[in-house]
Amino acid sequence: MKNQNDLIALIVSVVLGLAGVLTFMFTAPKPTAPTPPTPVVTAPAQLQPAAVVFADTLPGGGNAGGGGGAPSGRGLPGPGGVGGPGGPAAR
Repeated sequence: MKNQNDLIALIVSVVLGLAGVLTFMFTAPKPTAPTPPTPVVTAPAQLQPAAVVFADTLPGGGNAGGGGGAPSGRGLPGPGGVGGPGGPAAR
């Protein structure tokens, strides 16, 4: 060491280094044990007795399926539509 400034810098760096190491050691998070999982129910399911009905329509719909909200059998609106006057069917 040449002079007093080098000695001061060395002492300051050692003190700061020790303070940093001690800070990290004493403020480290402590691991906590996770809570045990809840047990899974493995008992067989209790099914309710019910009458099973096999059908190919919705309940209350009958045989009138409808067109899904679109007008059926009319063609496009406006003059010159596909099914309207002046369309391909008129030629």
